[in-house]
Amino acid sequence: MLNPDFTRYSLALVQGDKIIFSSQRRGLRPLWDCLQNYRQTKERFILHDKVIGFAAARLVVYSGIIAEIQTLLISQPAKKFLYENNIKVEAEKTVANILTQDMRSICHGEIIALNIADPDEFSQKIMMMFEISKFNYKLDEPEE
Repeated sequence: MLNPDFTRYSLALVQGDKIIFSSQRRGLRPLWDCLQNYRQTKERFILHDKVIGFAAARLVVYSGIIAEIQTLLISQPAKKFLYENNIKVEAEKTVANILTQDMRSICHGEIIALNIADPDEFSQKIMMMFEISKFNYKLDEPEE
């Protein structure tokens, strides 16, 4: 089994001893893209992801393609949800919730996952979050 190398990526999808997808980007978007790209396969994969919050755990479970997760940090709700859905987790540290980068509040994806039980509504809210993030990112870019 391939050991995670979080100096090379923040997320990697592993099949056997081969990385078939990786990303250095942060947040839920790389996970979303990865799961969307491979969800049509009938394969089961190992996911290396630096941080697994409740939103990431729900995306993983709904995809149906992840058998195991190796992570540095996982939230307690994510760990519980993955356990209840028979996904093996190896985590270096468990925390109450995943926080924003400034450590002042619970991250938006975690809040969505904690407050919306319906899988379809949850997915819609996550996609809306991506659109808002993309819009805010473009607003923050310097003009040329």
